[in-house]
Amino acid sequence: MSLHYCPDCRLLVSHCICAQRPSCVTGMHWRLLMHPNEANKRNNSGFHVQRLLGAKVRRVYWDRRAQQEMATQAALDGQQPVLLFPKHFAVESAICSDSYLGEWSNRPLMILDATWQQARKMYRQSSWLQSLDVWSLPIEQKQAVPELADFQYRLRKNQATTGCSTIETVAFVTHLLGETAIAEQMLNYFELFQRDDNDPSH
Repeated sequence: MSLHYCPDCRLLVSHCICAQRPSCVTGMHWRLLMHPNEANKRNNSGFHVQRLLGAKVRRVYWDRRAQQEMATQAALDGQQPVLLFPKHFAVESAICSDSYLGEWSNRPLMILDATWQQARKMYRQSSWLQSLDVWSLPIEQKQAVPELADFQYRLRKNQATTGCSTIETVAFVTHLLGETAIAEQMLNYFELFQRDDNDPSH
């Protein structure tokens, strides 16, 4: 028997949660640079970030041509994104900060939507990514955020326990920048997805 999935929430049609998806209005702009291996994974959380935040998110598949197009568009827009990435893995020439800088207020935030191993490889292979300013998130502080402390990402068993999924990272940033209600809405919705994800392949 074939399984039928909802294209908008990626759950079995019988478990569709689209009617429960909140309307999240954020003032931030996001760029998700997605590794090709993530394209067909139903449990990719970046997909849900785009569904929740809508036009505020631009999601691009990563390859050498795509990164050149993003670099060109950023130059045309005059808005180089700020890359969310650990400073101890950034190149020495990168401008890194542990906190959000006021001068970044009108610039989009970029996440490498990939496993941690893939993200490091993407960064190493891209001179453009290496040229971006880096916001090194204080991930250890996420336990002080009630919504994040109570949230557990359960869909990938082999990822580093000290890391964050894409949706956790976006929620953490929205909380840090004062959009606490949106952070809670996003994580509550993704928790519904995790609860009802009955795909036997996971």
